[in-house]
Amino acid sequence: MEYINPATKVKIKLDDLTETEKKFYRQALKKFRDNINWLVFDEFAFGKQSPIYSQRRSHLDVLKEPLFLALKDMSLQLGVQQGMIARKKVADKKANAVEEQETIA
Repeated sequence: MEYINPATKVKIKLDDLTETEKKFYRQALKKFRDNINWLVFDEFAFGKQSPIYSQRRSHLDVLKEPLFLALKDMSLQLGVQQGMIARKKVADKKANAVEEQETIA
């Protein structure tokens, strides 16, 4: 099983998810495809019922989990689609590249 964001080309392997996590992922994917409200999605994906927190020992463990990464990418994509998060413009990318070059020099 793999999560792929066609807009950003992000790919996340989900082969090692538990059955509970797979079920939750499928529910989240349906909500994502239905374009539910960004904040409602976040409450579902990252709320206390989310399996991303089960059997994790630390905050860093959660941040590295493939399910968390897929959910986070879906959340960000919904935010962009719904106009809550600005899409990075080409001009912004060029400005960042110039700033990076100046920092390196």
